[in-house]
Amino acid sequence: MSASDAMLAAPRAAPAGRLMIVLAPVSHPELGPIRIHDNLFAIGRTEAPFDSYPNDLAADLSRRHARIFCEHGAVYFAELGSKNGSTVNGVPVRQAIAALHDGDLLGLGKTLVFRVQMEAGAGHAPQTSQARLASLTLVPEGGAGMQPIVVTEFPFMVSKADDAFARYKEMDPAQVNYLSRRHAHLFLRGGQLHIEDLGSTNGTFVNDVRLDEHAVALQEGDVLAFGGRHFVYRVALEWEAVARDPTLTRIGALHPAAAADRTTFVAAADSFLDIFCVDPAPADAPDAAPILDAEDATVPPQNRAGVMLDGLYAALGGSGRLNRRRLRLSLVGVVIVAGALVWAGLGIGSAERAVEDLLAERAYPQAAARASAALADDPGNARLRALSTEALLKAHLPAWMAALEARQFDRAARQVTVLRAGGRYNPELPPLLDALDWITGLEGFVAARGGAGAPVAGAADAARIAQLLKEWDERNEAYQRAFETISAHVPAYRDTYATALSDLRRLALARSAP
Repeated sequence: MSASDAMLAAPRAAPAGRLMIVLAPVSHPELGPIRIHDNLFAIGRTEAPFDSYPNDLAADLSRRHARIFCEHGAVYFAELGSKNGSTVNGVPVRQAIAALHDGDLLGLGKTLVFRVQMEAGAGHAPQTSQARLASLTLVPEGGAGMQPIVVTEFPFMVSKADDAFARYKEMDPAQVNYLSRRHAHLFLRGGQLHIEDLGSTNGTFVNDVRLDEHAVALQEGDVLAFGGRHFVYRVALEWEAVARDPTLTRIGALHPAAAADRTTFVAAADSFLDIFCVDPAPADAPDAAPILDAEDATVPPQNRAGVMLDGLYAALGGSGRLNRRRLRLSLVGVVIVAGALVWAGLGIGSAERAVEDLLAERAYPQAAARASAALADDPGNARLRALSTEALLKAHLPAWMAALEARQFDRAARQVTVLRAGGRYNPELPPLLDALDWITGLEGFVAARGGAGAPVAGAADAARIAQLLKEWDERNEAYQRAFETISAHVPAYRDTYATALSDLRRLALARSAP
């Protein structure tokens, strides 16, 4: 079957109503099907049911291998940078998000292959209680001046770019930098609140235990800590006995510590597409250094330097008590030299941090310009290339989509030209822009001929349709990879891409009509 016939690559909504996803094993039928009832499913060698597989099969998976999630009526597969990778219908999706459809073949690692089956009306796993979580209040137990956070819709992502935490940047920027851009997320599974760390640099802690690759359920009174010792909260849960009207925004009864005039309310859910959007390079490299361990924390700050010096002196073979005054005098020169080296190295990574800060502030055009200028001086910087791609797409893609929607195809083409100029130092961008150019040409042709389903009008019309189908066949994998990258940064692109492939299918049907 040619790629032009296999339009299942286009993202489309899942069947209406309740949905159960089944992963039917193809490579090892003896394993039995996996039935997914929840809107988020973890794939990893220590996650059920993979932890019960034979050792040689489970070992092929990474601990945090991938996630399957449902959102806005569609099903997605998020690859989390696993060692052995994943495929959808044979196309690699390493560190990317791909839409899943009924009948797709999902490859996990080198040996496990499943067929995706979507069963409408199958329903979800019943909850053990009729009570429904109305709100979560995160009551501060950390630094001074912290505000309670009330969350009424899930998932909720903990991020240093989110207003709930970024508001403390001026007050204590070092503590905010202990957080990662995608640090952790809170979500509902079977009606129970769970938390999962997203591979953050400085970790997420529940009751002083650092989370590993597993999500854990949260209970009333649990203590959460994100990164350092500043963002520490106690969990307060409010339950309601009956389901609310889904069209209403709810704010439950406030915890006594959460006065309305000094509380951050979060009444809109985050997107799993953003939560599991994995950077191609370690996203948390610029974050703050890891926090002190528990033993360090027990030493008063004024004594820590002396304890460290005594330990170093003994480790190097010294005996007796260290003459710290003499050592301090001897270290003056070392400190001066070290300070000079630090000063000289302040520029290292500063461009990446500047672009990241602008992205966090949603100043996308400025972020794109800053990344382009930095890439001109450092063209081999992979992190800068990734940030440049994100900034350019977020800055210009909405205008391109709006131009297509308004059928202003010349304006859409100019937007792609602007993108090419802004990304002239970024070799990752041209394959993405080629896909945008192709869609612009496709939609312009469809509009000019009176719609994709209009009868073929003459040899020239038939030849252009044949050319578009041939281009799709030849470039299918490249356009699919471009779709995964672009939609990870601008989720609304999914609809534009789906429309384009729908039009292409209708052109193919018009061409084959008698």
